[in-house]
Amino acid sequence: MFGDIFGGRIDNIHTVTGAKALDSPERLVVEFDEGETLEVWDPGKATIGLQEFCIWTATKVRWEWFYYGRLKIPKNRFFVEHTRANDVVTARTNATWGNRIFTPTVERPAVELLGPF
Repeated sequence: MFGDIFGGRIDNIHTVTGAKALDSPERLVVEFDEGETLEVWDPGKATIGLQEFCIWTATKVRWEWFYYGRLKIPKNRFFVEHTRANDVVTARTNATWGNRIFTPTVERPAVELLGPF
């Protein structure tokens, strides 16, 4: 998300199980096989191919997942959220472990998933 990598470069494999577009606000919601969700507000300028899925612009991107290896219950659900206002992207998370340093930039795609798909 905006250049911040979730996990390692190829640390995780996530399989899409569904997707939907919502109108108010304009939002794309992508669901994955382990209960993860990716939400993209005001998505624009997409590149979709066999090796890459990119959404270049968005006003907000939120990745939610269950802490891996724990029960899939609300207290084990975490998020990373990036919000763009003009040329500034801010990031926040409710994950309480590690010292995650976010370095988002508008120079990178709002969303980038690498395949093969």
